[in-house]
Amino acid sequence: MDSVARNFDLTMLYAAYDAFRRDAARLEAAAGSERGWAPVVNGWPLFTAHWRLQDHAEKNALWTVMYAKDADAPGRVGVVLDAMAAQALKVVPMIDGLDAALEHRDRGTFARYARDLRASVEALLDFKESNVLPLIQETLTPFEWGTFDVEFRRELGLRGLGVFLPWLLDGASDGTRRAVLRLLPPPVRLCYRARWRPRYRRRGGLTAPAC
Repeated sequence: MDSVARNFDLTMLYAAYDAFRRDAARLEAAAGSERGWAPVVNGWPLFTAHWRLQDHAEKNALWTVMYAKDADAPGRVGVVLDAMAAQALKVVPMIDGLDAALEHRDRGTFARYARDLRASVEALLDFKESNVLPLIQETLTPFEWGTFDVEFRRELGLRGLGVFLPWLLDGASDGTRRAVLRLLPPPVRLCYRARWRPRYRRRGGLTAPAC
């Protein structure tokens, strides 16, 4: 296994994890809100779609590659990834439960699953940031890390990017927003500011900042 430490730019991973935490917190807050179901119904499909896309791309282009490097002499990489996978499984029933609660407009069940989802999401993402992301720097080659970016963009597509980017940056700090936008070519940044962000706001995004 290659143990040479790299310095890959993980900005997009950290930004995505922050966006998932944000949505999980909003769902929990919505459980006690009198505003009704509309904001939740608008936002929940974005969370689930992006969660599944992120999970699929990470499995295909990151974790599978890292497992393979550890296969001949199982060590801490495999142990850490197994622990991460166990935590990720805890999120699945929370998502299924919230799907059912929203479908049946069951506020009590929604509140319980929203609370549990936030706890499970935060535990998983905290574990990834503390234990898994540092292993990316140690185990992957520049080509392998680049493959993840290609895989994610392929699954997302240009149309999907127009939804993903304003969702990702909704409520993000100025530093995160600038760091993400710096990674993108000028035409994409222009589309974000002129078309994608205004459309996201019209459809229910509440806190996307002006920049």
